[in-house]
Amino acid sequence: MLKKNISIVIPCFNEENNIKNTYIELKKIINSIKKYQFDLLFIDDGSTDSTFTNIKKIAKKDRKIKCVKLSRNFGSHISISAGFEHVKNSHAAILITADLQEPPEIILKLIEKWESGIEIVWTVRKHRKQSLLSKTFSKIFYSLFIKYSILKKYPKDGSSAFWLVDKKIISNLNKFKETNRMLNGIISWMGFKQDVIFYNQKKRIHGKSSYNFFSLLKLAIDSFVSFSSFPIRIITYVGLSLSLFSFIYSIILIFEKFIYGINIPGYTSLMVIILILGGVQLMTLGILGEYIWRGVDESRNRPLYIVSELVNFPKKNKN
Repeated sequence: MLKKNISIVIPCFNEENNIKNTYIELKKIINSIKKYQFDLLFIDDGSTDSTFTNIKKIAKKDRKIKCVKLSRNFGSHISISAGFEHVKNSHAAILITADLQEPPEIILKLIEKWESGIEIVWTVRKHRKQSLLSKTFSKIFYSLFIKYSILKKYPKDGSSAFWLVDKKIISNLNKFKETNRMLNGIISWMGFKQDVIFYNQKKRIHGKSSYNFFSLLKLAIDSFVSFSSFPIRIITYVGLSLSLFSFIYSIILIFEKFIYGINIPGYTSLMVIILILGGVQLMTLGILGEYIWRGVDESRNRPLYIVSELVNFPKKNKN
């Protein structure tokens, strides 16, 4: 009986000190799971250190190790997409990061959940190795995102970059070409049967996360713009509210001036109204600009990524 094949996709950016340990830990786990065949697919997202060199050293000894090197840093969600586009003939694929903060021993639980009929198996961190500010930001973001987006099946505490998807998701994922993407959101949007596994995140041993406040903020904006009409709706609501407020305030001023004969100094009230309206207008233009920019960006129809080098992939026949 042929064993089912499962690909493990490992995105990397400047993880030179983690590659060897990641390989050792993953091999230890997959060698203990005898019922399946595994292959490891590393994605080097334009690393500027020795990440790719270290991957090639391992791949030279182990032909089941593959690597896709991108020509530059395209961002984590694009690099993960590149990885899944290079998964071929697998019954399922697992995403895991190269920093070993996500415990590889959870892989067996992901597979068991998949074998029970679940087609998208998310993992959610019960305890995050993040600063208080990052935890607070994440909690606020996911509570708002799930409430106001169309992704009602998405884990309410947010999914980590560690999940399993069935081959149905892998084949359909290649249809999505948007550049500013939240990959987890795209996968959740597909539907299918979804479930969650909880785990405790480990402490990073080497290096530091490539995610900073601004990259997280960009991801939050991309998520809302892609899967929610809330930003546009809130502009409408704020505009209507300010119009109503302005109308009522105008009536009050007219009554005080012409009915009661009260002389009202206008400078302060005028400045307050101008500043409020000016701030709202700038915010409105900013939100509209985000939508317009994404439309322009997608209309260019550029490729999502450029591959610089492939390691241990079969060579294509030129004929």
